[in-house]
Amino acid sequence: MSLRILHTADNHIGLSFNQYPEAVRERLIEERFASLERMVTTANVRKAHFIVVAGDLFDKTTVIKTQIERAVKVLGKFEGEAVLVLAGNHDFCEGPDSKLWKQFRAAADGSCVIALTEPVTKEFESDDYKVRYYACPCPSKHGKEHTIGWVADEEKRSDKLHIGIAHGNVEGLGLDADQRYFNMAEKDFRNAGLHTWLLGHIHVSAPAPGTTGRPLYFMPGIHTPDSVKCSHPGYAWWIEMDADGTCRHEQLTTGALRFVRLNHELHHANDIRELQTKCESFDAPNTILDLQLSGRLREDEIAELNSMLNDIGPAFLNFSQERNIAPVLDAAAISKRFPEGTLPSALLQALLSDEARPGDAHLALDIIETVQKS
Repeated sequence: MSLRILHTADNHIGLSFNQYPEAVRERLIEERFASLERMVTTANVRKAHFIVVAGDLFDKTTVIKTQIERAVKVLGKFEGEAVLVLAGNHDFCEGPDSKLWKQFRAAADGSCVIALTEPVTKEFESDDYKVRYYACPCPSKHGKEHTIGWVADEEKRSDKLHIGIAHGNVEGLGLDADQRYFNMAEKDFRNAGLHTWLLGHIHVSAPAPGTTGRPLYFMPGIHTPDSVKCSHPGYAWWIEMDADGTCRHEQLTTGALRFVRLNHELHHANDIRELQTKCESFDAPNTILDLQLSGRLREDEIAELNSMLNDIGPAFLNFSQERNIAPVLDAAAISKRFPEGTLPSALLQALLSDEARPGDAHLALDIIETVQKS
């Protein structure tokens, strides 16, 4: 028989999403709970023994009580042995007077949900497994030293699986140039002498999909996207480990919404149609789309672009755009901007006729317009 774990982290319950309209904001807040509930359902269907939340279940220590209680209620629907919830650097625990964790424990009283807010070991045993977890919570938002050093000195019986739970940056996986996020290195994990580590903090997953064997550590990434910085749909890890340490793992997709930032350069009508095809390939009602457009178009093409965006924009959960599109310069466009006989008109017409240097007229126009604005 094998130990079965669903591993998640960085759920960030309590994100406000105030930059979005109210209806979008409410959908994004609701998705964080909905994704959490989907994971619990998956864990129950697959008969997991444990759900491990490796830090940052909450986005901040000041998350409101109703959100704490709702998150605990969702996790409390788990039908396995326990849900182990580690304090991360966003929902850190400074000590026994932490308001967040007092409220969390009160809400979790009598349930399978267990808060891990101090360095401690937790042992569980059944006919299927014997496991000892090593909890390494964050005592603050920032820290130059990691919290896992004590684990190396712990005795480790050979008849148990030994699994660490920690939160912080991993050298080579995330960036922490100022050593502010409890930075850990592979040698730190190896020195601890455990079978594997379940981590949180970095919003991308590790190991790479398709990796076999028993990884030194798992990082699930955020469970559902929270901004255009997150290009994946949200993940969790499904981990099965035999008594001898043999490990099988599967990446689960857990999010229902997508954030997409699309950079597109436009120079003719075909580019507009290509952009339209790309936009129409998204699941618009569940996608927040941010377009970053650049290039040069004729006036009729700009009108075509406007029409296309006006048609597709309302279909998206949220649609925004930033344009840096200049009009293509031709004789008609020059006449509209500058009266015939003026120096700008003569200069631009002359440059436009030089087929060997087609970009010079546009460059000159940019300079003229800059001077006029100054």
